[in-house]
Amino acid sequence: MKGKVSENKRFLIALLFLGWFISSLDRMFINIAIHPIAQELHLDAASMGIILSIFYLGYTLMQLPGGLLADLFGSKRAIIISITAFSLFAGLSGFAWSLVSLLIIRLIFGLGEGAFPGGATKLMSEHFSNEKRSRVQSILLVAIGLGSFFASIAGAYLITSIGWRNVYFLFGAIGIGIAMIYYFALPSVKEKSQQKDQQDKNIPIKELLRTAAIWKVVVALFGLYTAMWGLISWVPSYLINVRKIDLLNTGIYSALPAISTMLGYLAGGWLVDKVFNNRERLMIIIGNALSAFFIYAMFTAESIAVVVTFQVLAGFTFQIAYMGILSIPLKSLPSSIMGSAFGLLNTGANLAAFVTPAVMGILIKLFDGSYEMAFYYLILGNILSLGLGLTLKNNRLVRNEKSIINQDNTLDKKFEVELIC
Repeated sequence: MKGKVSENKRFLIALLFLGWFISSLDRMFINIAIHPIAQELHLDAASMGIILSIFYLGYTLMQLPGGLLADLFGSKRAIIISITAFSLFAGLSGFAWSLVSLLIIRLIFGLGEGAFPGGATKLMSEHFSNEKRSRVQSILLVAIGLGSFFASIAGAYLITSIGWRNVYFLFGAIGIGIAMIYYFALPSVKEKSQQKDQQDKNIPIKELLRTAAIWKVVVALFGLYTAMWGLISWVPSYLINVRKIDLLNTGIYSALPAISTMLGYLAGGWLVDKVFNNRERLMIIIGNALSAFFIYAMFTAESIAVVVTFQVLAGFTFQIAYMGILSIPLKSLPSSIMGSAFGLLNTGANLAAFVTPAVMGILIKLFDGSYEMAFYYLILGNILSLGLGLTLKNNRLVRNEKSIINQDNTLDKKFEVELIC
């Protein structure tokens, strides 16, 4: 099967793109739906922040276990189970009747979706060489921006047309349909290759967890995601409550940064290969510095046009920094532990996605509805990520090929990962 996939890699990319899209669509819709949900369930800003955050608690907790499951049982199984699970709970979100019920559903929703990134990244890495992974992953991640775009534009329109509950029912049904497509169309790696990976994966992941370099990448992602997801999750409410924009126009304005996000992924994938190859730390520094500036310029601007313009620019520069960070493991690690490694990295990233919306909600409440301190908190995230970039003299994870790959292409027990400093 693997040979056939090699002859039709565009089809594989299209399949994975579809999965990233539906996961993003389901995940991002809450940022638009939270306002009518809050009105119907009588929620304050702190409760809204917890709802926005609770998904990422489940999502974060499942990152490393999900990656390990993909390494153990195969990427295809992990992906299908994940899509089926999160689609079911996307549909169940439409039945929420109280704050507690919504929190429980969102938590399990996040657990289901948390297994997808590791499985999807592992499947991609099994069919593309180390040198091509950053570019391919940047294309796949465009689906996140596209999902956010549709969640904002279509979500706002559908809420006004059929209500937020029916939108969740619709998204759940679409996800189940995609899981069925994956079952029949998604390629699998040969069973023999999977068995070899399973025999050797335990030792590499132990070494990975003991490696200071990987933890620096995790912290850099935590800082970047603090800024990125805080902006994504709270700007719609900011536009409604502070800038006095109606829901439909808020959806339109919130969709514009999604476009810049897609462009940022593509630009970042190209830059990391063609301009900043082996100098990825510069991308991290530049991207974070610009993002921090654009966030500040956004919430201090007077006109809505300027606000949206700086939000769009922040969305673009976020992804420049992100692709600089992400290229490190993609270029350096073998596919046999890619699920586990990507799960570990996403744990740090999505821990920020869990913490940040709740912290922002608390800050907004403490400062009597003012968003200023909440946005300064996001800038601190950029500074943290930038600081990690400054500590890297040559931001690159390196493998000793002789100690990793034996002649039979299995992993050796002397697996080592180190950072060139």
